[in-house]
Amino acid sequence: MTALRRQHPQIPLIVSTVTLTGRALAAKELTEARACFFFPFDWSFCVRRFLARFRPRAVILLETEVWPNFIRGCALTGVPVFLANGRISDRSAGRYCRLRGFFKNVLLSVAAVGVQSIEDRQRFEDMGAPSGRIHVTGNLKFDFTPPEAGEAIPLLRQIRDHLGAAEDSPVIVIGSSMKGEEQLFVGAYEEILRRLPQARLVLAPRHPERFDEVERIVAQAGIPYLRRSLLAQNRQGEARILILDSIGELRSVYSLASITVIGGSFSPHGGHNLLEPASWGKAIVFGPYMSNFREAARLFLREQAARQCTPETLPEVLRELLVNDGARSVLGRRALLTLQQNQGATAATLAFLRPALE
Repeated sequence: MTALRRQHPQIPLIVSTVTLTGRALAAKELTEARACFFFPFDWSFCVRRFLARFRPRAVILLETEVWPNFIRGCALTGVPVFLANGRISDRSAGRYCRLRGFFKNVLLSVAAVGVQSIEDRQRFEDMGAPSGRIHVTGNLKFDFTPPEAGEAIPLLRQIRDHLGAAEDSPVIVIGSSMKGEEQLFVGAYEEILRRLPQARLVLAPRHPERFDEVERIVAQAGIPYLRRSLLAQNRQGEARILILDSIGELRSVYSLASITVIGGSFSPHGGHNLLEPASWGKAIVFGPYMSNFREAARLFLREQAARQCTPETLPEVLRELLVNDGARSVLGRRALLTLQQNQGATAATLAFLRPALE
């Protein structure tokens, strides 16, 4: 958004999302947008009202947001549609290919497609996208601005105080956990506590509607815990687990971590973003399911910048890294270096968007 605004300051930008979490993050971080709202339902009458209301000069969809009626509606009104940072997960590839006839007609209405990898390029071709319109631009998520603790410092200090965690205390931060994983993570933490009673856990569920459910799971384990939203109501030093029931704070909270664990990767959800903890130079552990970040996961493993394990071996991998400062430090440094060496997708994406925006 910042790069687009800098290159085309005369063009008003509006942003839409499809989830509550995305809406909250966009409102907080994409302050340069003229408006921020939910994407319309992919029904023809909704699309017509949206296009009549906003009259966009161009539309940029991200990753796998291929909305057939929306794309057709834009084509009928002469609005060029671009797909940026495109990817097709392993799980979705077969389904898209089986429906190739349908998606080919949709993708013929897309002006250009920027994809994350050569493999994604092939998958979009298999779906029916014209090869001449596909550009390998890399992954935009590598190009985010490195975080600064800044205004989050009081919160981070408060979290440490309430967990009774000193500066050198081992802290495990689990980001974006999904349904079916919390029992595994809490069980692994119980095993670690037997050997490292000073260890602390921060558990950040992916979806806000599951905060209460996750609290029940943690409570059943009998380990003292607190919710971030109730920090002020709890006595300091009594909790061992913090449930991060907030939106937009996980990136800063990663700075507390000795080890970060990628949620959604220990059950068939496809994993989540491993680049945010990498930007802090943190040791990263993820499970066998990383199809949503397939190329990034492969890259980090190839560079020995992350550890992959199974649900069964997670407790031992975490314990091993917690007691081995050297191995943990090397893993974190490699993660940061790998992130830095693979940036540049923003410039490539702006290049293929430039003709329409000018």
